[in-house]
Amino acid sequence: MVTADDSGLLCIWRSGPEFKLSTQIPGFGVPCTSVQLWQGTIAAGYGNGQVRLYEASTGTLHIQINAHARAICALDLAPDVGKLLTAAEDTFVHIWKLSRSSESGYIEVEHCHGECVPDIQVCGARFCDPSGNSFAVTGYDLAEILRFSSM
Repeated sequence: MVTADDSGLLCIWRSGPEFKLSTQIPGFGVPCTSVQLWQGTIAAGYGNGQVRLYEASTGTLHIQINAHARAICALDLAPDVGKLLTAAEDTFVHIWKLSRSSESGYIEVEHCHGECVPDIQVCGARFCDPSGNSFAVTGYDLAEILRFSSM
């Protein structure tokens, strides 16, 4: 399990009869607003629009992506295919394909899809299925959920 705070500090916990802190990744003064864990990789979204991918066991930073112009409000992962969804207050939702290089072992990222959700201040987004073929978005003071099919 991974937790985060307003300073950007990430804490990785081992579960069992009690949770035990195994690794801490120092913050850098920007709130971490959303985290996901996938195959030993932590995806963390920040208030400055960045996504950072860390190795969960060591805390090593693999990749930093300047994904959005405003604060990230949601991350989600489609675990079957390694797709990462990012949504932010800039009204954009992006989908990224994560994979691990067989040669180097490092995480590789490819941008797959971007969608502008006009006139809505996005506050939540999520894949609708484990293979990431569609996603849903909602916004502040919005009484509906919008569904999109991704590429």
